[in-house]
Amino acid sequence: MDSKSDFYPPFAVAPGDSRAAALRAEEERVHARRLELDSQSSGMLNAQERIQIWERLHGLRLPAAAAHPLVAVIAEHTHLDIRDIREEQKRRRGPGTPVTRA
Repeated sequence: MDSKSDFYPPFAVAPGDSRAAALRAEEERVHARRLELDSQSSGMLNAQERIQIWERLHGLRLPAAAAHPLVAVIAEHTHLDIRDIREEQKRRRGPGTPVTRA
């Protein structure tokens, strides 16, 4: 047991390395979140995809009520028009379901 490699099993992380690994993992999480935030407003994605990303990022569902205050927030974050958000609400309600008001 003369060297550090003999002391630590192959699956263990040396004490000084755990902080660096934690920092790298945090940097990767921040980078992944930034990519998702950017994609929620990407012109390469349709309204449904952008709204789904917004829902996943914020842990919320698209409200069913057309006049719900979150409709404007979602429109701003996704760079969609309010009418795009309302179209998605309508699509999710299905045919023949009446529009609800907040």
